[in-house]
Amino acid sequence: MSTPPYPDQERTSPLTGHSMTDTLEMSIVDLAQALAEEPSADSGRDETPAGGSAVDDDGLQDEPGGDTASLFAPTAFTQADALAVSEILDAEAAADETAPAAADTAEATTATATQPLPVLDPVPQYEAEPTTVTVPIVGGTTEAVVLDEPVPGTRDEAALTLTPRRAKVALTVLAVAAFAAGVNEGAIVALTSAIASGLSVSVEAVGLLATAFALTVVITAVPLTLATKRMSRKVALTTALGVWTAGVTVAATAGSIEMLAVGRVITAGAHALFWAMVAPMAASLFAPHLRARSVTGIMMGSAAAGVAGTPVVTTLGTQLGWQVPFYALAALGVGLTIAMAVALPASRGGSATATVRGDLPDRKAFARVLVVAFLVSVAMSTTWTYVVPFYTEVSGVSMAMVPVLFALGGSLAVAATFAIGNVLGRHAVRTVAVGGAIVGLGWVAFTIGTQWSAIAGQICLSVGWAVLVAALLNWAMRHAPWRTEIAGGVYTSTANAGSALGPVLGAAVAGTFSTAVLPWVSLALTAVAGVVIATVDRHTLAMLAVPRQVRMARRNLVEVQHRRREWRVQRREFARADREEAVLYRIEAQRRMREPVPREIALERSLHIR
Repeated sequence: MSTPPYPDQERTSPLTGHSMTDTLEMSIVDLAQALAEEPSADSGRDETPAGGSAVDDDGLQDEPGGDTASLFAPTAFTQADALAVSEILDAEAAADETAPAAADTAEATTATATQPLPVLDPVPQYEAEPTTVTVPIVGGTTEAVVLDEPVPGTRDEAALTLTPRRAKVALTVLAVAAFAAGVNEGAIVALTSAIASGLSVSVEAVGLLATAFALTVVITAVPLTLATKRMSRKVALTTALGVWTAGVTVAATAGSIEMLAVGRVITAGAHALFWAMVAPMAASLFAPHLRARSVTGIMMGSAAAGVAGTPVVTTLGTQLGWQVPFYALAALGVGLTIAMAVALPASRGGSATATVRGDLPDRKAFARVLVVAFLVSVAMSTTWTYVVPFYTEVSGVSMAMVPVLFALGGSLAVAATFAIGNVLGRHAVRTVAVGGAIVGLGWVAFTIGTQWSAIAGQICLSVGWAVLVAALLNWAMRHAPWRTEIAGGVYTSTANAGSALGPVLGAAVAGTFSTAVLPWVSLALTAVAGVVIATVDRHTLAMLAVPRQVRMARRNLVEVQHRRREWRVQRREFARADREEAVLYRIEAQRRMREPVPREIALERSLHIR
């Protein structure tokens, strides 16, 4: 009989009718054990005639002196033997599971394979840290950027096919646009006296334009963002900058305070939409791991407005007229609108994760941060809106010196923002307290009313405000009870609401008393904010002392340990199933070996196995 080409070919015994496939799955060890065992009984077989060959039940005559009967006799492997093997396997499994492991000593389990599997708690999910950046512009609306980390590899085709040169050009255009928006925002503060003289209105009336600007930002930020959600960010940003340019043109050509207010409201709405779109667009231009650097480039463009833009606006407005800076901004806006339409990709940016929250979410703690942000914003805008009249009328600073003070303050604010980056993770509340204390010293210096105290106050306010806004945003995001982008919007709206209320309060105080009283009001509000900061309990301070990255790393370690424990449980379950299957195979093999098999088939079976 020829050997089939494949060992697992399906064949059927002509005598027993059993499939050969199952038989071939036996191990050589089992076959050798079965063939080596002696028969326990010779019942059912004919006795061997004297001097002759034996004839078995299958009708095959053995050769004289052959040992066929002992070779193919049924084995003595019984069900009791199978049960004994199962007991041995259970004992081995129990010994393996109770043995301590070097990596799992703390979590070693003494449960055997026969015990029920433990119920595992759901594995918690922890998110990546969001990107948060603030703009250190003293007295302006709060520009806080909060971006959730994107899912890796989710940038669309337009962003992925963007060349590095074009991405850098697009980032530069966005940074210059942020610079222009920052300059326009602070123009009212820098040109308060010039506008009041040019339009023949009071300084308090001009200060109310800052309230109109901030209030418009608060009201229009969310509706405009939702309305343009389905639009390409390129289209939304280009449209926003076009509207902004139109508003600046209206302000430049205004012949009355009412028309100037209309222009400011138009630019405020475009300003809100621009800042809602510019940071995500900048983040989508480059790979996800470079998003913080790209967003920082945008924010530095805005910060440059305080360093160079506001001093230049003050100088131009004083020397050539208050309309000249607005005309220059309108011309810059036209060029930026065209550049955006050409340079920006038609991209919607990367998609963010769905459930990014603070690492210590707490509604009460988050509300405390909002109260502090509102109080310090009101305190800052109450005096800073009228800082130019305060410098010239109360402190005796010359108008030529005011741009220098603005440039000094802007430079110090940017330097302070970079300097405190390493301490925000561990000392968020203490950094807020330090920033508030420095701002308070600035108000104290302003109350003295001299030139040197004005310079000292400018330095303290610039440095303290930069530290304060950066630390407040970090503190708020640590306690964010919702998605961080939503919490960031709530924080920004609250701070801008304070910026809108401050000029009204300042106008009332200056109209009732004098500009010299404004620093006292700001000092009192800052002191109230300090009392709120002091109410933070020690437990919260201790929790905040652990940086977000460290806390996430520890929680990820817990998740890994949880997964390992789950894997060990599954491993025990699978090992038990494999051992049970092996025992069943042995029992089936021994049962088949006890059946009478012709010599030719048994020989062929042995050849296949070998």
